[in-house]
Amino acid sequence: MILSTGMLLFSLFMLTLGTLGVLNGVGNSVLYLIFGGFGLFLTVRDFLFYKKFKNSKGDWLLNHISRMMAALIASVTAFIVAGLGIGNLIAWILPSVLGTIYIIYWRRKMEKKMTPA
Repeated sequence: MILSTGMLLFSLFMLTLGTLGVLNGVGNSVLYLIFGGFGLFLTVRDFLFYKKFKNSKGDWLLNHISRMMAALIASVTAFIVAGLGIGNLIAWILPSVLGTIYIIYWRRKMEKKMTPA
């Protein structure tokens, strides 16, 4: 719960910074809006998960593996941008888009398998 609260505050900070940057014409401020919005979305999902928490190992496992995949997306993005030096908007956003599509696909597939018949 503490980490989710920290993520909520940081996401709101990123959204504020991105909004101010866009209004003042600061380059790449849209990245703060995109990642701040994505972080806010994940934080809201976390709080809903905690509110409806079940003692099911399956739900916890799905969330855990989804977060691990999200960490992989962040690592790939960091490698592309910092390691390879490709800093354009596509290099920042494409790993997130492709990774998110995969996470959604994987979660739906696993939820079907974990649902009792």
